[in-house]
Amino acid sequence: MNSEIIETYLSRPPRKNSATVSLIVVAFVFLFSVTYWGNSFGLRERLNVDRDAVFQFHEYWRLFTGILVHADMNHFLSNALGLFLFGYLLNGYFGPGVYPVGVFALGTLVNFVSIATYPAGTRLVGASGIVYLMAGFWLTLFVSTERRFSIPKRLLRSIGFALVLLISSSFDPAISHRTHAIGFFTGVIYGLIYFFKAKERIRAAEVTAFE
Repeated sequence: MNSEIIETYLSRPPRKNSATVSLIVVAFVFLFSVTYWGNSFGLRERLNVDRDAVFQFHEYWRLFTGILVHADMNHFLSNALGLFLFGYLLNGYFGPGVYPVGVFALGTLVNFVSIATYPAGTRLVGASGIVYLMAGFWLTLFVSTERRFSIPKRLLRSIGFALVLLISSSFDPAISHRTHAIGFFTGVIYGLIYFFKAKERIRAAEVTAFE
């Protein structure tokens, strides 16, 4: 008797409020970015990830606030779609413990590791590091979970998805590709840890048809 998996943990729709949660996070990031652009309350120089401020003056909050602020509107918009889409998926399927809590906590770690690799005087702003982190997490869970498809098909879908959404069309020296890589790698590790801890629950959601 042959069997085929026809439903997996990812076959069900995301939880109903996940779009709202994701939109609220994007709005929160926009609010902080507007504060940064307008130097409201004189905060502009207190919000970015400044290497000297972090390591010499121990201003560690910058590792978090640097995620929330962007250089300009174009920079914000370049991250907003990925932030909303992956936020919708991660919150919708894996809950608030993964997104926004886990992702933003690890995002501060990504900023710490990234800024530590740059020379003195370097500053980082933007949410692209956590967008790549979220992408790494989602792709890892997709490959691990979607057993309706063969492993080669899962890998091809994931690679295609990554090529469309994540790889810059041209190299821009103002973009921290290093932070993108660190974020993506962190997301993959986070995804693997999450999958193996939740494997029984994820596999229990599978529905098998027999011929």
